[in-house]
Amino acid sequence: MDRYDRRLLRALQTDASVGNALLGESIGLSASQVSRRRARLEADGFITGYHAKLSPVALGYELNVFIRIRLQAHSEDAANDFRVFVQALPAIRLACAITGDADYLLHAQLPDLHALSVLINTELLAHTLVREVRSDVVLEMIKDDASIPVDNNVR
Repeated sequence: MDRYDRRLLRALQTDASVGNALLGESIGLSASQVSRRRARLEADGFITGYHAKLSPVALGYELNVFIRIRLQAHSEDAANDFRVFVQALPAIRLACAITGDADYLLHAQLPDLHALSVLINTELLAHTLVREVRSDVVLEMIKDDASIPVDNNVR
């Protein structure tokens, strides 16, 4: 990966809808060079997809919540069952197995507190594997940046 690849990745993270001609102008390459580099970066697994960033608030999802889960049992089967369960919950945007005093950290985007109550009480706590649920409501999003630094390439 050279400096042009890194410039291309930075530019695509900023706005992936820009065409190859404009990308080329911004990073100092022709449109055909950008096209070839983009295709190679996709084939090599550096670019895994293109997404539009939507506004949760504009879509009616005003409540942003982090939820910590502790399980009753700690086995491979329990972990797999819980993972399948969480993947089926549309409100959950991110789910991570973590270290510390909880087993999982979930990030949910919900319309309101009632939806949070339903998620916690009728979905999460109703699951036989869930021992404890703790939630933290986000008061203010200070930084929401999904971009990956591309200057410290280790490959």
